Amino acid sequence: MTMDALQFEIARFLVAKAIEGRRTTYQQVGEAIGWSHPAGRGLGRNLEVILHYLADRRLPPLTTILVKKGHRYPADDAMAYIRSALGNIDIEAAQQEVFSFDWRAVPELMPDTSTLPTGREVWLTSFWGFDPAGWGCIGFADESKRSRYLRLSQPGALVAIYVTKAKGPENMRGKVVGILEISHDAGPAQAFISGDHWAEKERDPNSRGKWIHAVRATRAWRVVPEDWKPVEELFPTAYKSAHPEFIGANGVKATADEAASLLELDVYEVPVYGRTEPIDPTIQTLETALSPSRAVRASSKPYWVGETDGPKHLYILRLTGDIATYLGRAKGELEDKAIIKVGFSKSPFARRDQIQSAYPKGTYVWEVWRPSPQPEHAPYANADIAIAGEDAMKKRLIDEKAEVLGGEFFLADDWLVHSTWSAGKAAASKAQEEYDKQPKTNVG
Repeated sequence: MTMDALQFEIARFLVAKAIEGRRTTYQQVGEAIGWSHPAGRGLGRNLEVILHYLADRRLPPLTTILVKKGHRYPADDAMAYIRSALGNIDIEAAQQEVFSFDWRAVPELMPDTSTLPTGREVWLTSFWGFDPAGWGCIGFADESKRSRYLRLSQPGALVAIYVTKAKGPENMRGKVVGILEISHDAGPAQAFISGDHWAEKERDPNSRGKWIHAVRATRAWRVVPEDWKPVEELFPTAYKSAHPEFIGANGVKATADEAASLLELDVYEVPVYGRTEPIDPTIQTLETALSPSRAVRASSKPYWVGETDGPKHLYILRLTGDIATYLGRAKGELEDKAIIKVGFSKSPFARRDQIQSAYPKGTYVWEVWRPSPQPEHAPYANADIAIAGEDAMKKRLIDEKAEVLGGEFFLADDWLVHSTWSAGKAAASKAQEEYDKQPKTNVG
């Protein structure tokens, strides 16, 4: 059996993971090849060709290391197909064969290393929060600690940030919330921190005079809140390797397994203080965010944020604060009304944070009004389904004469906000039911 260019691209990506001794997910494969459905829909026919191509050449079954996020082995339906093609194989033994095989002996399957985020070290340290737009560096208490980091690290290392368990926003404490790319550009911390952040640091007796020996950050990514994980879960070895105070003061290097887990998290790029390069706010895995890609295009829409396809939530955001003053109107005119934004996303909380970042700090704050509580897993399989729900929400708002404030922002009566959410869920659920009736290509 022969393979086409796309199938070779998939196989080479799997070989790259095999060489690293890593399993990979449908989402990572989908994002790497630009597949429209990273969750795996429609990928199966290509995996089938790859599986038979390998079997014909007596090569290890690469597709056995392709699993769902958070799993060690392929799903039951994928295993059923793999065994129908290869027999009743031992999946653990098959995966180990894939990892141990010398893929350099198969030149046509060797990956183009220039397109992979290889050579990246991952370190772990702690902050009291995560705000790279105002704090564009990692800081050390003295020159010897900074020298140690520079001696042991490489330029471009990734530093995972967890929020200390004693300080910082309560919902972030003890969780890995962001990643910094760190240069070897050393200097005084004040040169890499905004004036207001520096003044705030120096006013606080707990931070005054601390962390003044810094190394500049060059890029930053915020982990979507749905993927925030306790530091001891994501970095079990690194976190146990030293006392938390040592980790915060010096940083520790992560293992290869921990680095691989970090690459699977969904993130979006955020600005770094002092840097002027354009950022890509697309919600995607860290691995995809690190891979070389075409230049970032400026958006023609306010607050536009892209994201790879895959499971989605509908959402309604609501602006809290004195909305009458915000709109310059009489308070009585806006009684029982709300300013809302409707849409869909892999992460409603990330979308809220991205919109909020365009506002100066103050009393006006966006909140995720619906879904509440947010389900653990996104209920709609892809963007097409979610779009049906979003369109239904917009139609309900317009039909009921909600005031359009621009784009997806509306001023609506409270009762209409509830009705809008019901309309969106009903339309998306119907679209999901139709999708579920469609024949699916096996993704094994």
